[in-house]
Amino acid sequence: MDARPTILLVEDDSAIAALIQDVLTDEGYRVLMATSPTVGCTILTAFRVGLILTDGFRGDDPWAPLAPLVAQAGRTPVILCSAAHLERYADHAAHGFAALLPKPFNLDALVALVASLVPHRDDAGAATGVGVGAILPKG
Repeated sequence: MDARPTILLVEDDSAIAALIQDVLTDEGYRVLMATSPTVGCTILTAFRVGLILTDGFRGDDPWAPLAPLVAQAGRTPVILCSAAHLERYADHAAHGFAALLPKPFNLDALVALVASLVPHRDDAGAATGVGVGAILPKG
């Protein structure tokens, strides 16, 4: 059994997904990949995850494609990453997202945000992680 904290990454751009997966894996996370919110929901039926990191998906209603994923996440934190205008997702917290991370983002900022929501356990079992307050946290 893999004891690493597990993250579900929902991203349709394979190059971005591979980069994020490499960075988070190097940080000690197990990363499960989905190319759409629908595939993400399927993965959530089979795996327990500590965090969901999802791209914003195009459409007239920016929340419609993501609503089933957020609903199925329950209390699992969900980070929304988007290159769209921030105004489009300004009310992200009202739709169940723990944070909004605008694209392009600094990889160190991504790692810090993930660590603040899914702390690692060190060898002695104590939680470790870095708090982040400047990346549009859920209010």
